[in-house]
Order: sequence, then C-alpha cells, then structure tokens
Amino acid sequence: MGTSIKRTLVLRFPGWSTAAAATARGIAQEVPLALLVTGAVSACNAAASAWGVAQGQRMREAQAACPQLDVHPYDRDADYRAFEGIFQVIEEHAPGGQILQPGLCALRLRGPSRYYGGERAAAEMLMSAVRASGFADVRAGIADGIFPAELAARRARAGEIVAISPADTARFVAAVPIDELPAEALAENGPLLHRLGVHFLGDYARLHVDQVRDRFGPDAVRVHRLANGDDPRTVVPTDTSLEHSVHREFDEALDRVDQIAFSLRADIDDLTERVAESKKVATSIRIELRDDRGGLKERTWLHPRFFRASDIVDRVRWQVQGTHAGAAALDAPISAVLITVAAIDDASHYEAGLWGDSTDQRVHNSITRVQSMIGHTGVCTLQPGEGRLMRERQLLVPWGEKRASADRSSEPWPGSQTGLAPSLVFENPVEVAVLDTAGDIATLTERGTLRAPLMALSLEGSIRMLRGWAGPWSLDVRWWDARRHQRVHRFQAVDDRGDAWMLTMQNDRWSVEARYD
Repeated sequence: MGTSIKRTLVLRFPGWSTAAAATARGIAQEVPLALLVTGAVSACNAAASAWGVAQGQRMREAQAACPQLDVHPYDRDADYRAFEGIFQVIEEHAPGGQILQPGLCALRLRGPSRYYGGERAAAEMLMSAVRASGFADVRAGIADGIFPAELAARRARAGEIVAISPADTARFVAAVPIDELPAEALAENGPLLHRLGVHFLGDYARLHVDQVRDRFGPDAVRVHRLANGDDPRTVVPTDTSLEHSVHREFDEALDRVDQIAFSLRADIDDLTERVAESKKVATSIRIELRDDRGGLKERTWLHPRFFRASDIVDRVRWQVQGTHAGAAALDAPISAVLITVAAIDDASHYEAGLWGDSTDQRVHNSITRVQSMIGHTGVCTLQPGEGRLMRERQLLVPWGEKRASADRSSEPWPGSQTGLAPSLVFENPVEVAVLDTAGDIATLTERGTLRAPLMALSLEGSIRMLRGWAGPWSLDVRWWDARRHQRVHRFQAVDDRGDAWMLTMQNDRWSVEARYD
C-alpha cells in the first residue's frame, strides 16, 4: 500500500444525529426516536426503524407506524457542536482532519500511517480512541480521495475497515450501485436512472456531462464529476487559495458568539464577493480562533457544494461554540480570527445552465408565496406512488418538499391495474349503489363470485344502465396486518351514456375509484 498524499481515511458514525440528540435530551437508547425537518423524518434510531419508521416519512405516518415514537426537531447547530467533541478526540491522535458533516469526517492518511505503522493500524487506533470516548459504532473507509473513501466507509459494517488500494479505486467506484448514494446526491433521480439502464456509478460516469446537466440538473453534475474522479475537495489545502482570507483582530477580546459572528459578517461578505469575482467558489475553508490566553483553535470545514457567506458565518459560530451553547462555552474571550479559503473550484461547475435558473427561481418564488397564503399543503406536485389501488398510485407532495419515502412505484405490484390508466382517479372514492338483475344491491358469495349479474349503477341520484362489465378482480392488501388489511373487489363497467368506470366493492359497500373518459 502506498503513502500517496491522496490516501484518505473517512470515519463514519451511523446514527450519529439521533444518538447525539438522545444523549443531549437524556433519552434511553431503546426509546424510538425520530428527528424532523419540515415535518418529515430526517433521521431515526434503530428502535424506531424496527417499528417501520424510515427517513423521509411524514410525522403522522411515522407516528402511525410507531405510536410511542419520540419526535424532536432536528437541530443542525447542536448536531455540529456535539460532533465537535468526538472530532477533538480524533484530532488528538491525527491532526489535520476535516468534518464533512456531523457523523462523517475525513483525514489525510499519509502521516498517521507512517506514525502508527500502516493504514489499517492508523484506522484501528483512531476507531479505538473513538470507542473509548463512548461511541461504539464507528466504521472506516480508506481510498484515494474523499469520495471513494466515503463510499468505502458507507459499505463497511460495524467496526469494519474497508480499504481500497490505489490500483482498485477506479474499479471500486465504477462498481458502486447508484442506490448506495444518498437520495439527495442524485437529486432524487435514482429511479429514473434505473429506468434508463444506469445502475452503477461507472455507467453514470460514462454519460456526457452536458447530457447530465440538461437532464438531471447541476446537483447531479457534481456526482458525475465525483464518479469521474474529479473531486474538488482535498484534505490538503492548496496554495492557490491562500490569497482569499480574512484576518480580524479585535481591540477588546469578545466573549459572546453572536458578537463575534456579527463583527465578522461584513468581512465574510467581502471575502465571498472576492472569490466570486475570480469566477471561483470556495469548497473548503479553514478557521483559526486565537483567544486572549494565547490558545489556538483551528479547523478546516468542507461543504457539500460551495460556501456562501451565511455558511461561513455558521461555521465560525459552530467552531466558537464548540460542544456547548452560549457565551459560557468559551474557554477564553476570542482576540483574533483568521478565515482562509482552503480549496476553491471553478464557479462554472455550479451554474444551473445556459440561461441560469432565474426563470425557475421566479416560478419557485411565486409558488412559494401562494403556498404561504393558502397553506403548506395547498400547492402540491403529483408524483407516482406505490400500491395496488388506483388512489395509492398517485402521490401529492407539498411544493418544495421531497417525497416522504423512497420511490417504489416501478416495483411489481401484483394485482395492480395495468394497461390503459383511467383519466380521472378520485382522491376520495365516491360511494355508489350497484344493482344486479334481481334489483338488489349486488353482492358476492364467500368464494368471491357475484350472486347475480350487474345491471345498473346509481350515481349521485341518477340511474345508469350498464351496457357491459367485467370482474371481479379480488385484492387482498396487507393481509398480514390486521389493522391495515383490505379485501377489495374491483370491476370495470360501461354505462348507457358511454362512460366507463372503475368500481370497487369493499365490506359490501360499492364505490367509484376512477373514470375513463
């Protein structure tokens, strides 16, 4: 194994956010816990997962699956502060690492591997140090570059180290299924890529970048670049970026976080403007805090895309606060701050497209204003749903949100309607009466067959004679779940006015599920 400067170690802490939140709130590990962002589950612990709670579910859906679920809003600042403590443990043994996000950090491996006698030895030592600090489940990935190492860490099991040699890194990345990436990394285009025959990162990397940008948007371009080995992030700061920095010495040392952040805001705005004027964006920054006792706290931060001024202010605030909130958390008043852009990238890689996104942005702003007037769920987008009933096959998602669960609409759903779809599916089934040739409400035998042929449909007070009908097709939905079990009998019928209907009978009650025009 070589000691290239590209060799990177990524440590991953699965379930970090929920574990940190549980510790902060004194919640026992076995209590089902979910963290919410805009009403949807952002993260949940193993106890909640065992009840069927999953990332992306709406709060009510999660609580329906697990009535005793303990839900709390996700506090991003607190999450970063909590991870700061565990990261300090890592830096005591291998300085120079970077936090990618709470629960995920990267380190340059060349120095630690020489010091501890090898890459695996260094990784095992750091994992042991983390376990000794109280967090048991830590996983490691080693590869050439942050992105391959992160993929390796995501593949590792509890306590395992997945090391990819330099010669195998490209093949490893190419063979990674796109489903192993977080759903947001491909802008929720994973199911579409599967339908296009793109199942692995290698297939995705072979697409032309223009096709990716036009079809999937700028977020998907970033993953395309990473899949091609073009990762602008690096654990080692580059000299070309050192010209972009902010150095501020305070006349009187400040001991409040908000004072420090406010006093730096104008300088940070100027910094981001200077970076933008050079047609670049900052993908990594380094912050050094010096207190009036001579102490120095330094940290390098990465961003999933690029830093805006508000992002830098947040990092300053998080680093000043450390693991605690408030001015009391400061060991000593801060006398000087140095912010340096550690890595930059070409701004063109983050452009929305030839015509920019101004039109889309105006549309988004307009719809958002409408949504604020009529309610959050008043403006929705229609997305394919999963299930066997027609009303389950359509899903309304509030504007600006992602669907609550993974898209499984393309999976086989035995018993679902195939062929020509109805033009109108009622959001709520319309109750009707269906008469048989005996003049009675049509019913089924215990074997699921009609007692008499269908004759007429009574809908909204009018009688429509049926010219033809077919069925029943019986569905036994969720037969294993007594609470959600449904036994539905489906019919198709054409009335004397030429209208075609999708009829269902459930618990001896008839309803119209959909209409063909």
